[in-house]
Amino acid sequence: NSHGTLVSTTAAAIFNNGVGGAGVARDAKIMPLRITNDSAGWAYWSDIANGVTWATDHGAKVVSNSFASYQGSTVIAASDVLRSKGGLMIASGGNDSAALTYADNSIIVAGATDSADNKASWSNTGPFVDVAAPGLNVYTTGPSGATWSVSGTSFSAPLTAGLVALIMGVNPLLTPNDVENILETTTVDLGAAGKDDLFGNGRINAAAAIAKA
Repeated sequence: NSHGTLVSTTAAAIFNNGVGGAGVARDAKIMPLRITNDSAGWAYWSDIANGVTWATDHGAKVVSNSFASYQGSTVIAASDVLRSKGGLMIASGGNDSAALTYADNSIIVAGATDSADNKASWSNTGPFVDVAAPGLNVYTTGPSGATWSVSGTSFSAPLTAGLVALIMGVNPLLTPNDVENILETTTVDLGAAGKDDLFGNGRINAAAAIAKA
């Protein structure tokens, strides 16, 4: 249903080629994994966890999951293993306008902002939100090569994942904890000072993160 292509190009579309838009991490490789055959895109936690595990076992260092999967225990366990092997998982925060109480864990969760650095009205909030990233009217490329304007934390997650890939690429000696620390300490602090339930540590800042890496 086009979702995988849209999030992949958000993370890593080639740029300076005169075609379509630009991804965040143009030299990153995409390992596309299907975790459901459901036409509406529903999946079990175990399906998502199996995808994360397969990616880990086949060398992936950044897993971008545009499902609100931060509350599934099997997914968290798979993310823990990925982190232990040098990788990080990023997930979307969800688009239900809900204030949720799930705890923070090894998954980096991205909420959504608009172009004015406000929280997108539908972006979920809670202590599990680690960072915020643009998620309203994001321009990306669909399967036909056409430019799409898309919205949702589904696109905040691959924007964040692309930046994680850039940080790792700039300094391959960084541990996953180092990478997450750089991501979260170079954000633009929004909302209440420090980490909060709306924006996490703040809106991601690629230039500052790369400089620190």
